[in-house]
Amino acid sequence: MSPLPISHPHQRYSISGYQEEELADAAVAWSCDLLRYGQSFGLVTDHGHGEGADFTFTDSGYGAEFLAAARELHPGAAHPADVLVGELATIRQMNSLDQVAYCLEGDRFEELGEHRLAEPGRTFADVRRELAARYPDGGPRIWDRNVSAMVPVHPPH
Repeated sequence: MSPLPISHPHQRYSISGYQEEELADAAVAWSCDLLRYGQSFGLVTDHGHGEGADFTFTDSGYGAEFLAAARELHPGAAHPADVLVGELATIRQMNSLDQVAYCLEGDRFEELGEHRLAEPGRTFADVRRELAARYPDGGPRIWDRNVSAMVPVHPPH
């Protein structure tokens, strides 16, 4: 996979200042700032009760652009902007790891964020080679910071 173009929503947008608060009913409320090419343009707040997040935009044009990008990326989602924010949070978390992350068949990365970490000091190339040798029939995926995604260890044929 080649790196995503800078215009792709996963490159154009990011989050910062992510904060969580556990509520009395064990739900989790959270909030974060939305950034477009590193500049703040809004705030996202999820009150933890499953109704979807609230978006407050300091720049209505960028807000409309963000919502349109979310609908385009996730046309079947009930709350496409929430899905995009979740992806941005995952990208931020995974790209900030100082160890190589990977997942095996059965790990539920997309649903639950389940992943594994290679030993400290191992490089992406080393881990990819080891997984390919250990699982010759495919299955494992590895986090590739260049494309901000879990990619197959074995190249597609």
